[in-house]
Amino acid sequence: MQVVIDSIVNVILGVFSLTEADWATIGINMIMGLSMFLPMTVGQLSFGQAGFMSIGAHIAVVLTLYAGVWFPLALLIAGIGTGIVGLLLGVPVLRLRGLLLALVTFAFGQVVEVFFLNFKPTGAAEGIKGIFPYTDLWYVFGFLALVVIFLARLRTSRMGRAFEAVKLDETAAEAMGISVTRSKLTAFASGAFVAGVGGGLYAHHAMFIQYDNFDFKHGVDIATYMVLGGMDVFYGPLLGAFIITYLSTALQFLADWRWEVWGTIMLLVMIFRPQGILGRNTLNVRRWFSARQAAAVSSRKEVTTPTPLGMLQTVWRRQDSVVRETHYEKDWHTAELLPGGAAGAASARLRVWR
Repeated sequence: MQVVIDSIVNVILGVFSLTEADWATIGINMIMGLSMFLPMTVGQLSFGQAGFMSIGAHIAVVLTLYAGVWFPLALLIAGIGTGIVGLLLGVPVLRLRGLLLALVTFAFGQVVEVFFLNFKPTGAAEGIKGIFPYTDLWYVFGFLALVVIFLARLRTSRMGRAFEAVKLDETAAEAMGISVTRSKLTAFASGAFVAGVGGGLYAHHAMFIQYDNFDFKHGVDIATYMVLGGMDVFYGPLLGAFIITYLSTALQFLADWRWEVWGTIMLLVMIFRPQGILGRNTLNVRRWFSARQAAAVSSRKEVTTPTPLGMLQTVWRRQDSVVRETHYEKDWHTAELLPGGAAGAASARLRVWR
């Protein structure tokens, strides 16, 4: 028992002994988690982020190692180049959904891996060695901060509301005048851009890249950051990337048994928190207090009634501020019982929303 307690204490306190290289790895993985979150803002699951990361890494290395380009400029060019590839890929594949889209993006990652395996200018199977160690914490967390600020602003912007509408219902969003194709392409290309910059940072941190550094397993790891941390909020992948990256190092004392422990943790999260550790309301303290106050008011007669999806979509079209409320409560809303019946209850609820 004492051994178990000591192991748990060591895992917890190990956070304070992380080196600069460990924090750089954690930051890069957080960037990659956010790169996968961007397509998910329009409901698109992509397993091609490792492929985009590979393209960005090779572009940045070729520019800095062979052309002598300034490192920040090389990162920018790598991101733009990868974003263009994502845009070109998105035109034919974003008509697909769900499993089919996941399979196509997985195939894209395999194509990129085989391409660099046989592409001699970038070393083919031998990879590229002698890369300059330009990546430091300022570059990693500076770019991470920019992406976080962008996603925080996107959440309340007109484009962000369009992304949310496409994610909830493409047909209703198109009926509202939102360009579904443009929204999907923008989110997909933005995710590719972030992955490309993340690949450039990774290459100049590892100082060696090879085709199998960006294989399917790495793509699954990136997806796990988002699934574990939370798929509905941008700070979910940040938490997921930190937990996975840290535990992969902290549990090394268990040798091969660490994979059983890690698998058990994932199973428990999927059973008890299928939406991920962080949900849309997990950190909303104001909503916690409002829920308690609503429960304390006993004189107010309320009933939870099912509402057809079409009615929710109509409300949503008339009032943009209802979009997030609709997303939280799905096909249900809470309304006061009024003499007007169901119609009166719906109108009363509308007054509360405004």
